[in-house]
Amino acid sequence: MTTMQGLSQSDKLKSEKEIKILTQLGLSKDEAQVYHVLLVSKESTVGKISRSINFSRAKIYGIIDNLLSEGIVVEGNKHPKTYFPVDPKEISDRKLKSVQKASKLVDEKLAPLFKSKPVDYLETLTVKDMEIFSQVVDMCERANETIDVIAAILPSEMPRNVCRAFSDASGRGIKVRMLFPDKETNLDLSRLEGYFEVKLAKSIPAAGIILIDNSEFCVGGLDVPESDNTLLGMWMNQPELARLARLIFDNLYDTAETYES
Repeated sequence: MTTMQGLSQSDKLKSEKEIKILTQLGLSKDEAQVYHVLLVSKESTVGKISRSINFSRAKIYGIIDNLLSEGIVVEGNKHPKTYFPVDPKEISDRKLKSVQKASKLVDEKLAPLFKSKPVDYLETLTVKDMEIFSQVVDMCERANETIDVIAAILPSEMPRNVCRAFSDASGRGIKVRMLFPDKETNLDLSRLEGYFEVKLAKSIPAAGIILIDNSEFCVGGLDVPESDNTLLGMWMNQPELARLARLIFDNLYDTAETYES
């Protein structure tokens, strides 16, 4: 059996690359070295492995025990006691299945935790232009019960990602109430998929508001109404102010006319 010290430089580099592949499959560097010796020799004793990689016998026995428990090596002859490796493709397939299973659990269990991560209490953020719509999308993803919207623009004028966020929320069972200006034209709701409670108001300020679960809200509008100037907004995670925003919304919503599609 050729030791690592007896290898040519090119063979040594080749072995190091192969050992690195094994560590990428989850083996420790020491485990990878022992397994690699078995992979090259097909079957070996602890003594031969020790001479090949200059590990003590005690250390190799400990590593072999780990590899046996993981099903990465198996026992061979009894006298002298030998070990041989399982097919590395089998190790790779096992690792792939494990990662796929873990990935599925991440989607089911961990990703929702990340998305629902609570925002620090009493946080305020000033946003402008397209940042406002991105903020609205994020807020919709955090909604657990209700979304209340006063919109100064019609659904046909909203960015598609905002309409999709409202639709996704409705699909999750979130109650979505929307108040639009009555512009005496047919209200096109084709970009909103799901169930929405919609009303029309004769008079709505040239500004909008979205309120989530009575806990956070965002208000926004043009810095100069009826102009092409910057769209400004402010997002707040302040429950007391959110309650005030809810009172304003309810007052406008209750006096508006129900939209009949």
